[in-house]
Amino acid sequence: MDSVPRWVSAPLLRAWIASKSGEVDRLPRPGDAPESHTAGVDSDRVLIFGGGLAVGWGVLSHEIALPGALSRALSLRTGRGADVYVVAVPRLKVGSALDELDKIKLHRYDAVVVTLGVNDAGALTPLASWDRDLKSTIRTISQRARRDARIFVAGVHPIRSIPIYDSPLGSVADAHARKMNAISAHVCRQLQRVTYVPLTAAEPCSPLRFRNAASYRHWGDELADSVAPQLDAKRRWADFSPGMRIDYAREREVAVRDLGLLVDDGSRRLDNVVALARTSLGVKSATVSVIDRDHLVHKAEVGNVPQGIMLRESFTAAVIREPDGMVVPDAAIDPRFRDLPHVFGEPRIRFYAGFPLESPDGTRIGTLNVFDPAPRFSDESSRLVHLRQFGLMAQSELTRI
Repeated sequence: MDSVPRWVSAPLLRAWIASKSGEVDRLPRPGDAPESHTAGVDSDRVLIFGGGLAVGWGVLSHEIALPGALSRALSLRTGRGADVYVVAVPRLKVGSALDELDKIKLHRYDAVVVTLGVNDAGALTPLASWDRDLKSTIRTISQRARRDARIFVAGVHPIRSIPIYDSPLGSVADAHARKMNAISAHVCRQLQRVTYVPLTAAEPCSPLRFRNAASYRHWGDELADSVAPQLDAKRRWADFSPGMRIDYAREREVAVRDLGLLVDDGSRRLDNVVALARTSLGVKSATVSVIDRDHLVHKAEVGNVPQGIMLRESFTAAVIREPDGMVVPDAAIDPRFRDLPHVFGEPRIRFYAGFPLESPDGTRIGTLNVFDPAPRFSDESSRLVHLRQFGLMAQSELTRI
């Protein structure tokens, strides 16, 4: 059927796919938080954006879908932590991508992985439209992302490896996808900071599942082989594109308000997090604090904790500008912090460690803090790994609140 004119095959293919929509809608797909995290310091932050592989068809958790597969594959290759987030739109086509990108804070990420094309192949999107809209999508990401961020365009894997496309009509979509991939590769070669990543078919699984954990491990490995070498471990979280102006205070205020974090709902789940953090890290005190305009509000605390802290006179003001947490062995001799009221005054903090907490859209809204009146001068990396684990626990609880 490859030789059938598009004006004939496109309506047939669309009608055929529409007849299969009920099967697709019944497939398992993740219902948990659209993210995955692997342990390690100096973590890389990656966004997966698009349809197809990003959706997680066939599995019930993003931990075993592409975010989890990619985060683990990246950590194995870099030796660092990885935070992989996903914005997935099940029936997204390239012509609608810009509308979805408007909702995303792209400056939060070290890399963006674009997974478009499966739906366009099925719709036989004209190749000229694919070329034009893909270029617009990539350029928009490039303009809104940090200037050191990398962009990766995932190719469309063989269409007939998808159970509902495994038919003669699916061969039409498969041939169209190959032409789209050729255009994608050409576009990526012309643009800076953009890499095309061809994807192969994963091992088949049950048609009732569509895809399984092994499928996503396969694609996670293929993507990580291209992504990992280009992630710079020394990047700065605040290194944005030239001319970018971002009102962080306003972003933070809106995020804290939308999450309802300044209202006491009686939840005590965060108490367990700070208690575990204090015990694990062997310190006297710990807090989970959110930022209310110009001061901190403790959502949970244990130990001797200073109250009424202004943001400008806090460790938090520094932590939220760090890429992946901060350890201060002795605040009393650190020129950045020795003049803070709660360092030279009660409770006389010497050792401090903090991890930034984020809203679901990546806005930094507070910190997990652990501190002690005695300095600590060893094992900083190990402390950061543990701190990050507890910080992610606290972040999860904040979003539930």
